[in-house]
This record gives sequence, C-alpha cells and structure tokens, in this order.
Amino acid sequence: MNWREYPMARLLLPLAAGVVAGETMAGHQQWAWAALAVSLALLAYWQKAPARYRRRWWFGAALNLFLFCLGLSLVDAYDERRLPGHFSRRISPTAHCLLIGRVEALEPASNSLKATLAVRAVAQGGSQVRPAGGRLLAYFDITAPSRTLGPGDVALLRCKVQPVPPPLNPKAFDYARYLHFRNIHYQAFIREGEWQLLGHCPGFFSQVSRLRGHCINILRAFLPTENEFAVAAALLLGYKAGLSEEVRNAYAQTGAMHVLAVSGLHVGIVQILVAYLLGLMPFSGRTWRFARLALLLLCVWGFALLAGASPSVLRAAAMFSFLSAGQAFRRHTNIYNTLAASAFCLLCTSPYLLFSPGFQLSYLAVLGIVYFQPRFYRLWYIRNRGGDYLWKLVSVSLAAQLTTLPISLYYFHQFPVYFWLSGLVVVPAAAFILLSGLSLLALHAVPLLGWLAGQVLYWLVWGVNALIFLIRQLPGGLLEGVWAGPAVVALLYTMLAGIVAAAERRAFRWLLGAMAALLFVGILYNWQHWSWRKQEALAIYHIRGGTAIDLFDGQQAASFQSEGLEESSLLYAAQQYRWYRGAAELPVLALSDSGQGCHWRIGSGFLQFGRFRLAILQDGRLPGPSGRLAVDAVLLCNNAGLSINDLAGKLDAGIVIIDGSNAYRKVQSWRRECQELGIPCHYTGTDGAWILK
Repeated sequence: MNWREYPMARLLLPLAAGVVAGETMAGHQQWAWAALAVSLALLAYWQKAPARYRRRWWFGAALNLFLFCLGLSLVDAYDERRLPGHFSRRISPTAHCLLIGRVEALEPASNSLKATLAVRAVAQGGSQVRPAGGRLLAYFDITAPSRTLGPGDVALLRCKVQPVPPPLNPKAFDYARYLHFRNIHYQAFIREGEWQLLGHCPGFFSQVSRLRGHCINILRAFLPTENEFAVAAALLLGYKAGLSEEVRNAYAQTGAMHVLAVSGLHVGIVQILVAYLLGLMPFSGRTWRFARLALLLLCVWGFALLAGASPSVLRAAAMFSFLSAGQAFRRHTNIYNTLAASAFCLLCTSPYLLFSPGFQLSYLAVLGIVYFQPRFYRLWYIRNRGGDYLWKLVSVSLAAQLTTLPISLYYFHQFPVYFWLSGLVVVPAAAFILLSGLSLLALHAVPLLGWLAGQVLYWLVWGVNALIFLIRQLPGGLLEGVWAGPAVVALLYTMLAGIVAAAERRAFRWLLGAMAALLFVGILYNWQHWSWRKQEALAIYHIRGGTAIDLFDGQQAASFQSEGLEESSLLYAAQQYRWYRGAAELPVLALSDSGQGCHWRIGSGFLQFGRFRLAILQDGRLPGPSGRLAVDAVLLCNNAGLSINDLAGKLDAGIVIIDGSNAYRKVQSWRRECQELGIPCHYTGTDGAWILK
C-alpha cells in the first residue's frame, strides 16, 4: 500500500485526531486558536523555506500539526454553548423565563410532542428581552393547539430551561451525550397555556421539513397499516418515529436495521435513476456535462435533505458528489481517497459527526465492501447467474459485517447470526421499494397511477416485513449480551488491520501482530469472566412507577421487582448493566415473595445479601420485631404511608433510598425530613441508581 495514492486519507487522520482531542481535553478552547495560528505560521514558513533533503519531513510535520489544531478549533467553534450570545448565558436554570424560538423539527414522543427550537430571544425576572442564540429541545403537551405546530412557526414560551440530565441508571443509553453531539444541551417541558404562537418565519430548512411532512402524509394515506407505513417512511424519508418496538427489534435482531437508515444504498439508487433520466436528454458537449453534474448534485443533495440529513445519508451524498465530479472532470478517482475526502469535508462542517454511530458504521461498512467484497466474491465461482447474484449479495453482507462487527458489539452488544439471510431479502427489495415509493410521491395526485403505485409499495413492504419476522423466528438467530469495551474494539480492529497488511505486503510479521491482538482479546475476556465469578453487587434502579432490584452474586443473579412493572421500562433501565455484569437472564421474584440463594435471602420486608441488610418498605407497616433494628439501608417505594420520624424510631438505617415508584411530593417530603434528622438520603430520580459493590 502506497500512502501517496491516498492524500486525503493522510489529511483526514490528523484532523480526526484533533477533533477527538478537542472533545476529550478540557479547557483546550483557551489555546486552540493560538496553536492553530502558530501551526499555520510554521506551515507557511516551511512552504517558503529552501528545500533540503534531510528536512523534507518538516513541512509534513507542520501540516499534520496544523490539521490537528484545526480539529481542536473546529470543536471549539462548533459547540454553541461557547458563543457569547447563547441563551444559557442570559438565564438561570432555577427560574422560569420567557423565550422566543422558531421550530426547526417536530417529532411525536410517547406522551408529548418533541420539538427542536432555534432560540431567537430570552428574558427573565422582568428584564428586557434580549437577542439570543442556541437550540433547545422542547416537549409540548399534546393538545389541539400543539398539533398545529409546524416547522418554521415562531412561538413565545414561558418555561424553565434546564440541562439535559445524564442517564440515571448505570450503562444505560446516554441521551444527554447523544444530544450533545447534535449540539443540543438544554431542554424544557411546556404545558398547555404556557406558550403562544407568534407567527411563521419560513426558512429553507423549515420548507424542507414541511415538504417532508407532506410526503409522510402521502405515505400514511396510501399505506393504511402501521407497520407498512412505518417501514416505508423510514426507508424512503428516514422518518423513524412511527416504527414500533416490535418492528425495530425484528429488523435489529435479523441484521436488517441498516436498510431503515437512509444511506449509500438509497442515495446510489437515486443517483443511478437521475443519471439514467439525464442520459436520455439529446444534449452533449462540455457545457451539458457540467450542467448534468449540477442537476445530478441538486437531486442527490435534495434527496439527502428530504431524508433527514442523517450522518449516513450525508456520507453517501458527499461520496457520490465527489465521484460524479470526478467523472464530469474526466479524472480518475480512487474510492478510498473519495471516502476520505467526503469525511474530511463533513468533519470540517460538523466535527461532532465523528462521534455519531451512524457516521462510523456507514464509513466502516463502505470500506469493508470496497476492500473485502471482491476478495470474498472471488473465493467461489458460480456459473449459474441466479446463484452468482445471490453469492454477490452474501459477499457484500459478509464484507460489511466484518468491518462493522467490533463497533456494533460496542454499541449494541448483540450479533445477528442470520444477517446474510436478511441481506438477501432487504437489499434487492430496497431498490424496488425506493422506486415504487418515489413513483407514489410523484404520481399520488393522478387517480389510477397513484393508487397503483401505492398498492405496489404496500405489498412490497408487507412482503419484506413478513420475511423479516419469519427470519427472526429461526432458532439461534441472535447472540445477546456480548460486552465489548473500547480496548476490545481497538484490539479487534488492530487484528483486522494486521490481516490486511499481511495479505497486502506478503509479510508474516503482520500476521503475528494480528494473532497477538487476538490473544490479548482472549486475555481480556478471560479476565472479565474471572471478575464476574468474584463479583458481589446490588443495584436499585430508577424506574418511573416501579421498583426493581438486581443482585449479582458471582455468575449467579436474581431480580426483585414490584408487581405490574412494564418489561420495556425494566429492560431500558437494567438491560445494559445486566450484560455488563455478565447476566443475560435473571430469575424474577416479587418484592413480597420469600426466597433464598447461595448468599442472599428475601422475606418479611428484608433482603439480606452477605452482610448487607436492606429493609424494603412498600406500605405503612414497619417490619421487624419490637425495638430498634439496625439495617444498612432502607428502601422506600410505592408511596409507603409513613414518615421518616416513624422510620427512625423503628429502624437504625445507614441510608434512606427513595426510588422512582414514589410521587414527587412524597419524595420531597421525605428528603426534607431526612435533612432535618441528619439521615443520608439517596433519591434515584436525581442521584441515579443506587449501587452496592
């Protein structure tokens, strides 16, 4: 491999390193711009300096330093909280404020309407309204007025703006971090009567959002069943709010979730279709060549914006733009260089894309397909055209899975065994669904043609859904609970890079490096299993409206839960931590049940785990014999009808734990009493899950 053939890849690496450093290093904003200026001066100096062979690497070093500092500075400039006019600098999070914002995007949530607002002005405490900037995540109560909100609407809000809180349960999905990388850091909850529509301020992106909403309504009208509408809207427009949990799980557990994220497959189909239609035009010459390029780019980027401008579709649009430009200028393009150039441009405009799982998976999948698919395909020659086509699809799935597997295990901790089988279904079907869907959007107003396109789209999506649910039912189709940390991911990619280097350079030492990386992976997993055998941990989760306690005793585990606890709420709160502790399935006991294990026992309102003793109070009755009983902790749940004074007279507790099954007023009353009596108090709603190790 000759690095000179991939100049953009050489430029991308220091830029990406600078972005990572800028996100992880605190306080860099004070010197990032100064370092950028110094590196630029060094770069200019070595560009003009007399060339000497022994100093030939100095210019390259200065260029890499400049790109690294550029990555630092991009992060500093992109984070909107560092802007002097950001609304968080002009209000206090402890009091209500008046805020004027323009709706950028709308999405239905479970019990509310979730809107992203571009803040225009704020005022607080009777102060003058001042211009401000920044973005706010607002949750509106679902009412008749809120249903009329649309992109571009300007509203006056009276609300309390607060930072997006971190996850309350260990290893749970970090929604605050997810929003941080979308440059959203604050949220507000808006009740009925706390907002007023001021008018409409149409902008380019709001018009695109309205057009997208119109297309979604067309699909809803022609696809009457929820599952078919949800899959078609996700595949065509990147709209995933309609996907039910059942459909999401079915596609994720069969390895077909990628088809619901608009990406290179979809953009490639659009580009091929537009290029074919433009090729029918009776024009030629240099002028038409560049006009054709402009029209092609307009259609590709228009589709990317209409599909939600997710990281995967942006990557695909940028990559196809570079490929199309190379063809128009009649330049030979290297696919790896094109990929690196598209990533470089995207990171310069939005550096936080580097931390997006969709961005990472998209580029890794394309790299795998470009490099490994031809090599896999040549391993088996099939004369039959049908068999050859199927093997080509399987080789694409294998190549993409190979390069995305480590990071997929890191994010999702599961491996769909039948990914290759679902790929045989969804990849060819996606092309027909996309073509029929675009035809429906274009012809929906034509009575017969619109109905026909809608029927074709409906039955195509119905057939794909039926096959995906059928594949999901095959035995042994999903490996869950595979916990891969950053070290394991790095070692797996090191192993893959070593194998590639050994094949390219025909050097055995690279294969030794790959084997060493695999050996370290084995050592890490053996160490993990050894630590699981020695572990003793107890977790009291925060679940709104319910109680759940997990106990981990070596490789044995048990779960104690309140009656009527929703499984979806429990899994959202506890599943990741259970996998982290090596417990895939746990026997379940009700809090009122009696039972025992090797080192634990529950009954009569007490849970004994080794030397740790927990009193569980669900009602007004205080457990235990007469006299004052010493316990390590008391758990108050289900709005237990007692006061802390009553509890202190009966139990000598080291700490009082209040979980999410209690009403907010009850929690506040208990916390005040604990503070007055000097008893330590832990409320899972603000302090997070309580963990005993």
